[in-house]
Amino acid sequence: MRSFIKKDMLIFWRDWKELLTILLLPIILILVLNYAFAGVIGDDEASMDLQLAVVNQDDEKEAMQQLNERLINEAAIGELEVKAIVDAAGEVQPTQLLSDYLGSDDLKGWVTVHHLKEKEAAERTKEGDLDGMLIIPRGYTADSLYASFTGESPTTSLIYKMEEETMDSNVMRQLIQGFMDQLNYQFAIQDITGGAEIDVAFPEGGFEDIGTAYDFTLTQYFTIAMGALFSLFVVTTVAMKTGVEIRDQVFNRILLTNSHPMRFLIGKMVSTVCLVMLQIIFVLIVAHFILDVFPDRTLAFWAGIFVMMFLLALVMSGLAAIFTAILLRMTSIDAANGFFMLILLLFGTLGGGFVPIYMLPGWLQEIGEWTPNGLFLAMLTEWVQYEDLSLTVQPSLFLIGIFLLFTFVGLALFPKRGKAQ
Repeated sequence: MRSFIKKDMLIFWRDWKELLTILLLPIILILVLNYAFAGVIGDDEASMDLQLAVVNQDDEKEAMQQLNERLINEAAIGELEVKAIVDAAGEVQPTQLLSDYLGSDDLKGWVTVHHLKEKEAAERTKEGDLDGMLIIPRGYTADSLYASFTGESPTTSLIYKMEEETMDSNVMRQLIQGFMDQLNYQFAIQDITGGAEIDVAFPEGGFEDIGTAYDFTLTQYFTIAMGALFSLFVVTTVAMKTGVEIRDQVFNRILLTNSHPMRFLIGKMVSTVCLVMLQIIFVLIVAHFILDVFPDRTLAFWAGIFVMMFLLALVMSGLAAIFTAILLRMTSIDAANGFFMLILLLFGTLGGGFVPIYMLPGWLQEIGEWTPNGLFLAMLTEWVQYEDLSLTVQPSLFLIGIFLLFTFVGLALFPKRGKAQ
């Protein structure tokens, strides 16, 4: 058995192109992605600087007169009642509330507001100086107040414009939408209760601490995801080396020595475990020393990561057994390579290797957590945040179950003596 493992290791190490790709490419990708997505999550949220132009085309004094006329003429409300409503409405100016919200302490460090004319705001937004522009159209105050007191739907709304859809412009839009939702909610309560006063509670900005023991950063995500993704490349590479052995008649010579063919498959599996472990350890250690991915963590933390890496390596060895058995049964090595790459792309995408898993639809995220690399990513994510062994028991059992399933399928597909192509 030792000679089979040594054979596979030597075949792999002799291919420097594959070796450098599997070891260095994930490091390069981690560095590039970490730079490209710097500040998206982690400790850099306070550095966000949103530039917003506010174009106010409304007149608050004129709005009260318009509201008075509409309540009398359209809502058919008595003058005394209208006077009380208008007096109460004077204390609730939506445009002033919006201005106070954008200048509040919660948003002061995030948003810089520029009060501009529409033409200048449009030009600066187009040039990229501003993330977006918010237009308060003429008649907005009167219309929104009238709608709140009569229960009708407003006909005038705020207009938010942006030159291109970016993370900053979307955040700005969500902040404005959050304010409007809260304002409409308060108006609805006032309409239901019949109260004359409206107490608008501003939505609070900031990032919520959900109670994790440690933060989970995007750098950590990319490091774990790239390590798991390239373990799939190791599996594909190990399996494809079988094609080289078939071409060089290595497999046939093994059969002539009267060695049991199953030793060939087990040798592939053991060498895959060793190579996957070395690959992931290399990626984690190098990324950690370059980017300080896991600062101030205990020896127990690293021991937990090592155990999880070993479980992933076991699963990858089972997958290598399936790929090797398939290749031995196929007549075209190129067709087998295409099939393996398809599986790699499928697992890599669903498991969060090619696309951050949180960007996928919910149902795809659930499917992705059942892929080997996706399950490893989910398990390690919880371990990084909580360092709680109880949270890793069930995923670990799932990984062991997947390993046993893959191994059984690989053994079942492995051709008997004389059946390999």
